[in-house]
Amino acid sequence: MNSPTTPATAILDGTLCRLDARGRRIAAHPPLATAIVEFLPGPLRTYVRENPLGLLPGIANLYCVDAALRLQWVAEWPFADDPCAAILGEENEVLAVLSVSGATLHFDAHTGRRVADPSAVAVAS
Repeated sequence: MNSPTTPATAILDGTLCRLDARGRRIAAHPPLATAIVEFLPGPLRTYVRENPLGLLPGIANLYCVDAALRLQWVAEWPFADDPCAAILGEENEVLAVLSVSGATLHFDAHTGRRVADPSAVAVAS
């Protein structure tokens, strides 16, 4: 839960924003193309899902920004015609997401590279 000194994160007009206690923007990360539609904040990073319309071919609609809302990585997405539909969560440094077709994919939380076996990342960490 946010305290008065902890900034809140919100999507305003398709842009990921940090807000102060009075609701004023103190930082912003504009979308890569159209609009940010979902995010999952964490203590060190925030995962972002963007509307895939307008993104250049080969650019995933899933990426990560740091605490200052600077882009850290774009997911190594395997499907050109099946974008990310939902961010499911992070566990043991592995991000789980769902594609539009219903496939569950896992990504290394630090790099955005796809991992076939999520338990292998947890053991290696």
